[in-house]
Amino acid sequence: MLDIRQSSTLTQACFNVAIMTLAERITEAIGDSGVTVAAVAAACSVTPQAVYQWMSGETKQISGENLVELAEITGFDARWIAREVGPRRRLHPRTAQEAHVLKVMQSLTSYQVDLIAKLTDSVAEPPARTGNDG
Repeated sequence: MLDIRQSSTLTQACFNVAIMTLAERITEAIGDSGVTVAAVAAACSVTPQAVYQWMSGETKQISGENLVELAEITGFDARWIAREVGPRRRLHPRTAQEAHVLKVMQSLTSYQVDLIAKLTDSVAEPPARTGNDG
């Protein structure tokens, strides 16, 4: 029988899960969003050097206010940036129709959401060609 220490080591060996550091998550949010360090600095009312310190890991924490501003400007989820929890990006509707659909989706059961997902997949895929086409 494995003791807890052996089991933990075995789990780590079998399931080597890469956990990102805060600096890595900040760097990814800034890099993937395409915003500049200068823009992040301006949004957070800090110097670009402070942002570089977040990205390098020299600064070990980021204030809640700066975290919210960073999330807002990059489109990444603040909880993901802070703790790597939840989705990386927030979903922002671009039109009134998208906002309406998202609002309706929040009130649906998981079965209904699955049906809608299947419907949208079928609409997005081109129809299969048959031998009688053209």
